Amino acid sequence: MVHRVVQWGTGRVGSDAIVGIAGHPDLELVGVWVHSEEKEGRDAGEICGIDPLGVHATRDKDALLALPADCVCYATARTWGRDPSGIVDEICRILRSGRNVVNVAWPALVAPQGIGGGVYERLQAACLEGGVSFYTGGVDPGYGSLGLAVSALGVTSEIRSVRMYEILNYAHWDNREWIREVMGFGQREVGSLFTPGRLAGIFGPMLSLLAEKLGTRIEEIVEAHDAIYADEAFEVAAAHIAPGTISGLRFEIRGMIGGEPRIVVEHVTKLRDQDFAELGFEGGGYRVEVDGEPCVRLDMKLSLKNVEEGSLIAGASGRPALFATAMTVVNAIPQVCEAPPGVLTYLDLKPHPSRNLGASGARP
Repeated sequence: MVHRVVQWGTGRVGSDAIVGIAGHPDLELVGVWVHSEEKEGRDAGEICGIDPLGVHATRDKDALLALPADCVCYATARTWGRDPSGIVDEICRILRSGRNVVNVAWPALVAPQGIGGGVYERLQAACLEGGVSFYTGGVDPGYGSLGLAVSALGVTSEIRSVRMYEILNYAHWDNREWIREVMGFGQREVGSLFTPGRLAGIFGPMLSLLAEKLGTRIEEIVEAHDAIYADEAFEVAAAHIAPGTISGLRFEIRGMIGGEPRIVVEHVTKLRDQDFAELGFEGGGYRVEVDGEPCVRLDMKLSLKNVEEGSLIAGASGRPALFATAMTVVNAIPQVCEAPPGVLTYLDLKPHPSRNLGASGARP
């Protein structure tokens, strides 16, 4: 069965989602929503750098919701370090219109039951009203953390702790707001992402979901972070890093059980490959460590063969992660469309690999 999909947003992840939808044998792109006037009317393939697809972008949301579509792939600007208000309102509107939704815009929605404020209840009610399902994917929170952890825990007996890592070099990332204001690189103080409670709000729901799967409950979520400072000046894509300003960050979101950090997410975000060498993870990627019987460590590295030299963080660990983020929801669309109405999490789905075997390798 072919499922008709509307792509909602054509930023970096949204454009990658279009590539994935176009290459999926069970999906058909039927509409595209864009925010900017500059993109309106353009072919979706042109927007994301592949051959024309015959689908033209629009800013008319009502027109898109009038299309005979089965699913909306929701990928508006991601809310890391930002206020996500308004996202749930719009997603609920789409769900009530009778369209399934897969989402990567607000990462905490990987486990909306843990967000509070009635978010889960609103989403569930909208799903039931529209007779559809809602699912949020991603890499971290998402497959690179929760997915790897579930895989590692499948071979253990006793579990003492679970630690999930993201280790990425952001030197080639060209988003100045993200690099300087959200993270604090090139500044003397950390950025808005480290406002107390913000990291817990993003990652806490996923930690609680995993704890529930393990038959326990997180009693407290503790945030911690540490910065390293440049010993000499250097340049990255989005900023000048002066001596004495932040050049690397390491932060944790700790799920405390019995007074101990039992389920932990740790991010190592840097601008130079040589920093944080003690982790022994050349190039960066995702890692899960289970302290148990037996102990388990899984490492996942991502790369792209078809990124043009000079394009967005070409060759850097962050660029493949963006493409993988899009694919976590694109590949889930058939299952989400066929599921009973309601809110879904990664733990509700069966494995959903790509079905694009033998593809020619169109540039993502």
